[in-house]
This record gives sequence, C-alpha cells and structure tokens, in this order.
Amino acid sequence: MNLKKFLVLGAFVIVLALIVACGAPAAPTQAPAPTQAPAQATAVPAQATTAPVEPTTAPVQPTTAPPAAAAALKLWHGQTGAEADALAEVVKKFEAANPGTTVEMLAVPFDQLKNKYTTEASTGGGPDLLVGPKDWIGELAQANLIAPLDDVAADAGLSNLNEAAVDANKFQGKIWAFPESTEAVALWYNTDKVKTPPKDSTELLKLAEEAGLGVNTGFYHSMGIISAYGGKIFDDQQKCILDQGDGTVKALEWLKTAKGTKNVIADADGGKLDAAFKDGNIGMVFNGPWATGDYEKALGEGKVGIVAPITMDPGGSTFAPFLGTKNFFVSANSQGDAKAAALKFLNLLSQPDTQEIFVKVGHIPSNPNTPLDNPVLKGFLAQTQSATYFPNEPEMGAVWTPGADMITKVLEGQATPAEAAKAACETINQANKK
Repeated sequence: MNLKKFLVLGAFVIVLALIVACGAPAAPTQAPAPTQAPAQATAVPAQATTAPVEPTTAPVQPTTAPPAAAAALKLWHGQTGAEADALAEVVKKFEAANPGTTVEMLAVPFDQLKNKYTTEASTGGGPDLLVGPKDWIGELAQANLIAPLDDVAADAGLSNLNEAAVDANKFQGKIWAFPESTEAVALWYNTDKVKTPPKDSTELLKLAEEAGLGVNTGFYHSMGIISAYGGKIFDDQQKCILDQGDGTVKALEWLKTAKGTKNVIADADGGKLDAAFKDGNIGMVFNGPWATGDYEKALGEGKVGIVAPITMDPGGSTFAPFLGTKNFFVSANSQGDAKAAALKFLNLLSQPDTQEIFVKVGHIPSNPNTPLDNPVLKGFLAQTQSATYFPNEPEMGAVWTPGADMITKVLEGQATPAEAAKAACETINQANKK
C-alpha cells in the first residue's frame, strides 16, 4: 500500500514538473547582442564610417590676379599756362594707359613750391612726384627728402634719355632726378619787328632803341652775361668768388648800360617782360624755351625766332647761360604701389611720343629720338652748346637772394658793381659757413 502511494506521488511530481517546464521558457544566462541597432524613427542618420575623400590637389585658382585696388599718385608742380596744359595732357595719357590709377595734381606757386614740399616731406607727407629745377638737387638730397634713381633706372626709363641730361642731375655720385627736358635762356625776337638779328651786345643795344628789348635782371637770367665776361659763382670748395676778377663787375656795368638805353625794359619781373613781348611793345627778350607756347600763341607760329648766341662786348665771350634740366623728383616718402606708379609715370615721360607733348610748348626733349623740326627749339639747342655748368651743390641755395640783391643795388645806384659783388659774396659765404 505504501509502495502504491509512493508511485502515485512520484508520478504526480513528474507530471507537475512537465507542466511547469512547458509554461515559461527558460531565461538565457546572457542576452545575445544584436548584429545592428534597431532602426529608430527619431534617430540621427548614420554617419559615414570614414572621412570624406579630400581633393588630391588644391582648387584651381584664376589664371590672372584680380584687379588691384586703385592707386593714387600725388604730383606737385609750379607750372602755369601752356606748360601746365601739357602736363595735364600727359597725366590724362598716363591714366588712360593705367586703369585704376589716378593722378592727384596740386599746382603751387613756384616761389612757394620748394618750401611747401620741404615742410611736408620732412614729416612724412607731401607728394610722390615733384616737378622742379636742378638747383634743388643738392639741398633735397642732403635732407633725405628725395630718392636716388640709380637702382630703379630701368623702371624709370633713364636709358631712353640723353646721357648728358641724366649726368647733369648727379650729386655725390648718384642720380637724383629724372630730366624731362633741358633748358637754357636765349634771346627771342619778333620776326615782324626784327629783320636782322644782332650778332653781339653792341648791335643788340643799338637795335633795341628801335625794336625794344626786355632784359630780365634776375640772377638766373643774368648768369649768361656774368659767365660770358668770365664771372664765376664758386671755387672748388663752393666758396663764392663772384667778387674775384673783373667778370662780374663788367656784367653789372653792361646791365646798367642796358637799363639806361632807350626802349629797354630791365626788370626782374618776368611776367612784365612777357606781356611786353607778347603785346608787341618790345621786339626782343631774354627768356627760356618754356615760353614757346605762350609766345607762339600770342604772336603766331613762325613769328618768333631765336638769335644765334651773341658775343658780349667789350671783351666778353659768347652769352653763356646756365644749362638747366626740368626735373621730376621721386619723394623719399613714396612707397609701395604709389612709388611703382611714380616710376611708370617717369617711364611714360621718357617715351618720344610723350616728349612731343612738351616739345609743343617749348621743351627741349631729353630723349634724342624725339622728332624736332621746330626752328625755335633748334635755336635753343644751339644756345645750350655755350651754356655754363649749373651747380647742384646745396650751397647754391644761398646764392639766389644775395645775387639778385647785388644786381638791384647796381641798377638802382645803391652800390658800385665792385661793392655789390663783394657784399653778395660775404652774405653767401656767411650763409654757407665758408
């Protein structure tokens, strides 16, 4: 009986175990990892498993550089009349050839130009280009206000110019200015009033009584007379020697004689003399090639001429004026694009077709390949053959006022020629500490 109950109980346990086993699956010992995350509607899109492939070469750049920013070239000058018009024409030509570059021109009265430039350039200002005469070279170079052109000679076109004109602008072995043209004072005449030009100063004064003569008594214009009689400004040490020998005395005596001659206007006011010549009140006048445009406009082309170099009597040689150059200076302050534009401007000035623009107003071209068929300019070329050296030394700056005063004192009877020359040299040497 007990065995029977045991068997029944055992069978019940076995059946119960089978029922439990079939009712719930057995839990695994570790949850298997899914092969990929289930897709979620709000999930961020899957990122690339590797970085995007970079280009093996840099992006292709444009074959030409984009247009440069506009450059402004500043130019100061003291020119007037036909000369100023010619300069404006050259500026227009330059701007047309160099789109994006503008030239800002400032006209300053010539007697104020150097001082204005010196003042502003000394503090880092001023223009890129300055138009002025060669006697400014020494002073501006020693003050470090202009830049030498030796290292940029090719860019500036100096090789296109007459070597003598370039050499005339040397100081202490360097080239300090671009010679746009050469110049010298000569004797003009009106062909309607003067049929036979004079050959010497005696004939000149005799003819003046009928035709009229304008004698500029400023020191620059008078130097041709002083040199013809043997007067000199400096010795080798830049000490004034106008009072040595009798050359300056003879020149001053001739000027005084000329002033006392009938129909001679002896005056340092060049404008006054120009007006008298253009109006036909005088038939001859001492002046430079810069007056060509104005004289021809007033009297007509072919109505003016240049007298062949005259001999100064008594005992003098050929009229020997300063040989000058009309220059463009590059400021020591000009840098970068502005300086590059300045050099391009000078290069344009060196070209024959550009120099022809200035030839029309009486400039003697510095490029020997410039066509020159104007008889007036040919006359000036002849006069330059007897011209005298124009000092570049800075000591020349101390000469102008005392030199002019020397002439004025004699003409107004305030001193004898010898006394006036002595006083001038004392003032000049004192200023130059000689």
